[in-house]
This record gives sequence, structure tokens and C-alpha cells, in this order.
Amino acid sequence: MLLRSVALSLSAIMLSACVTDGGPRDVSGRSLKLEKLGGFQPAESRFNTFMFLEPSKKYITNSTQRNNGQGWSETVIWDGSRSFIEIEYINSAWFSRSTEDRMLDVENFDVIANRYSIPTDAYVELDQVSPRTKGWIASTPECKVGQFAKRFKKATPYDNDRGYSDAVVTFGTCSDKLLVSAETLAQKIGLMNDSDREKIIAAFSNVEPLKLPKKPEPPQELTRLTGSWQGVTENLEGRASIKGAAQYEFSLELATTGTSCSGSAITDESSKTNGTWSLSCDDGMFADGIWTNRRDARFHRKRGRRGKTRNPVQVIALI
Repeated sequence: MLLRSVALSLSAIMLSACVTDGGPRDVSGRSLKLEKLGGFQPAESRFNTFMFLEPSKKYITNSTQRNNGQGWSETVIWDGSRSFIEIEYINSAWFSRSTEDRMLDVENFDVIANRYSIPTDAYVELDQVSPRTKGWIASTPECKVGQFAKRFKKATPYDNDRGYSDAVVTFGTCSDKLLVSAETLAQKIGLMNDSDREKIIAAFSNVEPLKLPKKPEPPQELTRLTGSWQGVTENLEGRASIKGAAQYEFSLELATTGTSCSGSAITDESSKTNGTWSLSCDDGMFADGIWTNRRDARFHRKRGRRGKTRNPVQVIALI
């Protein structure tokens, strides 16, 4: 009998050589929570990336968790950030078909290929069924690049699992530290298994441990939140904390009903002065919208809606 469980399908924002704070969004366009976890040693990776790299202590690694582990990103950088491999993976679901379509859009691939001066006649399209891979790679005698969506995990029992890609891989290098061809990397990169881990441990056994980036600072407490929710309460109170340079998390109490609400706000990477926010409450109410950072007043103002109505929410978080 078919299981009637349904997993969430996600669509990704295109990534460049570093993880962005915009990150993936769910099917409603809402940003997923982001938490920076810091660096990792080669055998600690969730992926087999270091199977294809020359053993060295000069790699810089970084990892990011999204939505309490639903999404996971890892980046490996070397040669002064000129070379990188980045993977963004969805643990319990998969990316939407639109993500695969964007990976197959050659104009998106032009952006990374142009960074490495690779001509269009070197492009190779990836559009295969097993393992499902959608995107592009390219090589010259000097450089290798790639950007594609790929299915890493095995089939799940969910009814709506159509086998779509659950990972987005982007890489670029003109270094000889990448030991395999772009085609081989695209075919073999995936989740780490025990055999991969043993081989990586052996390969790096005579190499000094990587120098890891400084661990992320713990969340910093801000002053209390105050505000109002039209039609619900004129007395919102709560606390907020900052998680990284671009994300805030907050909790509120509706004084009229005693209902607890929680949410987050994420800075728009391009503007740095506004972004999106959302909150949900135990009784099923929710609100979302945009916020603006007014530096002169030193507060974040957020407005949104309640349920399907347009009841405005105003919250002020004094920093």
C-alpha cells in the first residue's frame, strides 16, 4: 500500500562561490532559517568532496544548516578563493523542477564559466536520468567548472517523490588540486559513505589538520520586542536574538490569549537594509512581510498580515 505521506518540495536560489544568506525558499517563497556551523575536517564532511581533491592542509571549509537541518550546505575553498566546490543539499525532500530548469538554463552557467574564461564551445550539457543530473560542466586545459542539480539520496517512500534532484553542486578551479575531470566529478560526487570516509582518512593521514574558521558566535540577546497586531492585540511583547550577520530570531506572547508565536527575519543580501520576515503562532495564526532597518532610529520595523487577511503587524525591536 502506498504511503500517504507527502514531503515538502523546495526551490533554490542560485548560488555563486559562497553560501548566501538568501538561501533556498519553500514552495511559498519563504526563506528557510539559516545557521552557520563553521568549518570541518575532510572526513567530517557529509559529502565525498575530498575523494577528488589532492591531500593538503590548505583548504578552507565552511558549513551551513538551514531550517534546523532540513537543508545543509558545505563549501571547500582553496587557492585564495579562486577555486571552490559548493554543495547545497536537502536532507528529507528535494528541489522543485524549476530548480532543475534553472540549472539547464545556459545563461545561468555563463556567469561562472565567464569567471574562468571558458568559451561556450567547451560547454557540456548534463541531462541524464540516473543518477538524475541537470546542468552544465566545461573544461579547458587550464580550468574546470560546473553547475548542476543532482539526486544524491535514494528513492523515498513519499507519494510525491518524483525523483527530482536534492542537491545543487557548483565548482570552479584552475588548480591541479582537483584530481579528476569535470565529467568524473559530476558523475561521482555525492553523499559520504563509510568506504569514502576510510579512504579520505587514509589519504589525509600524513597531512596536518585543516585550519578551521572561527566558530560562529552564539546568538546575541537583543532588548525586548514591543508592538501591536491589528485586530489581535495592542500589546505584543517578546525577545529577539541575532544569529549571524543577516538573520534574527524572535519569540512573542499574545497577551490577550496567552498564545506563543515565533519567527525570523532575514536580511536581503543586496540591500543590507531590508529583508523578509515571518512568524507563526501556536493557534495557527501567522504573519509575514518585509522589514526595514532604520539606522537613525536603531530599530527594525516589520509589517505583515494575519492569516489570509491584511491585518497589519507592527513590531519594534530595539537594538
